[in-house]
Amino acid sequence: MDVQTFLDHIGDLTDLELAVVLSLVAQHHCLIETPDEYQNDVASELALIVRDMFHLSYIIINQHDLQSVDKFVPAILDDTSELGDLPNESDDGLESGGALHSKLASVSFRAPSSNQVEQAKLDSRRVVNVVIAKDFNLANEEVQIQALELIRRRRIFSRTTVHTVPKVFLLLPIITTSTKHTRLNRHLNDRIFMSHHHGPDEEFPNLEEFEQANLADDQSTYSDSNSPSVRREQLLATRRIDEKLIDQLRAQGQATTITPEIRRYLQDVVAFLRMERGVDGGVTPYATTLFLALSKYLAPFHGVDYVTPSLIALAAKKIYPHRLVIASPHRERSTQYGTDVATARDLLRDLDAQTIIQNVLDTVQCPT
Repeated sequence: MDVQTFLDHIGDLTDLELAVVLSLVAQHHCLIETPDEYQNDVASELALIVRDMFHLSYIIINQHDLQSVDKFVPAILDDTSELGDLPNESDDGLESGGALHSKLASVSFRAPSSNQVEQAKLDSRRVVNVVIAKDFNLANEEVQIQALELIRRRRIFSRTTVHTVPKVFLLLPIITTSTKHTRLNRHLNDRIFMSHHHGPDEEFPNLEEFEQANLADDQSTYSDSNSPSVRREQLLATRRIDEKLIDQLRAQGQATTITPEIRRYLQDVVAFLRMERGVDGGVTPYATTLFLALSKYLAPFHGVDYVTPSLIALAAKKIYPHRLVIASPHRERSTQYGTDVATARDLLRDLDAQTIIQNVLDTVQCPT
């Protein structure tokens, strides 16, 4: 599929599919928020998207696998993967001579035992392409630190070795509405590129098609070549997005033009967010960098090669909802200038991140 064909049919993609595409284009990670009763369906929908549309390996992990590092690390390793693409050794500051020396030092001229062969096989395991983690905000603190290591250094430690991350890697944490007040580790949270809310009014087309095809296969007398699941595979083949298309969209996004007036508008949104009533943090310098990046990556999806004010507004609604920290009544900024705590409590009662972002967008003067 070429870029123009993709853009012609972009309206057919669901919000979850677009979120995954954007994450792959930006090479960053996306947090999904959903009501409690839809969490399992969202995880299954994401799994079908990454498997069928992008042909990537994945794993769905539950809260049980997030309670210790010893459970988390084995859960995200792919036992069936080959060595594949090797990690870029320059990422760890290794000189080629040092790498060669380390390889020679590990050479043994004795025949390995069966245990050593098995250990070598285990040590070659790599992290899957996509980790879909349910209730990730309830994960053990050490697990979240390991996830941060996974994102920043593209590696994770087990008891025996260091496991590397493939070239294409996504962490898709899922949190439920009832537990969203339990926040991720603040450093890990800042590294999450954007967030998406999947509400009860949104559907799960991939999951529904998959279940219907399986049910029809069980009940039909068609030959294998004409079964509903085969027809579904043929349909998915026309929607498959390959690495070449992702690279082209990334290149177009990076080349997107942003004028000084639009850049000033973006900076004004950031400044007003920092000073908005009820905000107690979350508008970090790294978030500003990602804010600009998402604004540019959104442009090719809308068929333009420049950033518009509407793209800035859309990017703000994706970058900041999971980052903004709502102040407690005693820490609300206006209490320093005479507002009593009771009044501040009334102000903050129904305030959420989406309301704050919209208030700022309505306040900041948009360039014409």
